[in-house]
Amino acid sequence: MSKALRVIAIAAVGLWVRGVAVGQRHEPGAEREMRSARVSSGTCAPKPLLATSVRPQQYGTQDYVVTVLSALQFYTFIRDLDFSTLSGHCSYCPSGFHSYQQVEVPAGAVIDYIGVNTKTTVDAAMGFTLHFRDHLGGTAQLVSSSLPAHTSFTTDLVGPLGIQVPNNLDRVFILDLEQAPLPAEDSDDQFFGYFEVWWRRTVSDPPATPTFGDVPTSHPFYQFIEALAKSGITGGCGDGSNFCPDAPLTRGQMATFLSKALGLHWPD
Repeated sequence: MSKALRVIAIAAVGLWVRGVAVGQRHEPGAEREMRSARVSSGTCAPKPLLATSVRPQQYGTQDYVVTVLSALQFYTFIRDLDFSTLSGHCSYCPSGFHSYQQVEVPAGAVIDYIGVNTKTTVDAAMGFTLHFRDHLGGTAQLVSSSLPAHTSFTTDLVGPLGIQVPNNLDRVFILDLEQAPLPAEDSDDQFFGYFEVWWRRTVSDPPATPTFGDVPTSHPFYQFIEALAKSGITGGCGDGSNFCPDAPLTRGQMATFLSKALGLHWPD
């Protein structure tokens, strides 16, 4: 085959492959219809608007950790992703939609605030629900709220909630982003940016019976010393019957406490 014929043949194959790829691409409307078919109808309805949107800074949030879940992380049904604003574009849907994401929060923590960053043009067009699911399949709704309209991206925070995360980790927490069914005249676009989950660590309540003979229930550090003992970070001093709360701490003992508390380890 001559060089000219080889060039023509390669170009023809390239055009055929490109044509197949274009032919298989879904148009935006078709993709939207395909996604809509996966959504159960009649399951998403507007909920009462928030009376107020509070800022956690009013409640000493220097002790809080914020877990941020972006629109890009949510599972199932964000209609279109707007990469210019890193948000989910939730356009008109007569049957509503749900989108889910698991919340990673450590055992013993308390969830106090949930913030939702949205740009929504219709009151109660978007909302969220926090559920838990346990290892036996049981579920419960913990928080449910709608979002007020605002023409620019705004974060509305709900709380304080005081939701305790169990120590035995027998449940997972699921955030459900919802869009209510909207009539055609209220089909303005809605955008979802991210969730903020504000949580803080807590120390377990102390037991009624002391572990150590020299740390009675009246001791000012009783709760914290018992927490170290129950979690296996300390075994006390001497034969283990006492804690020696006023004894000086060696660097070796400090290394033991910190390594156990932080779970320090590394690969071989």
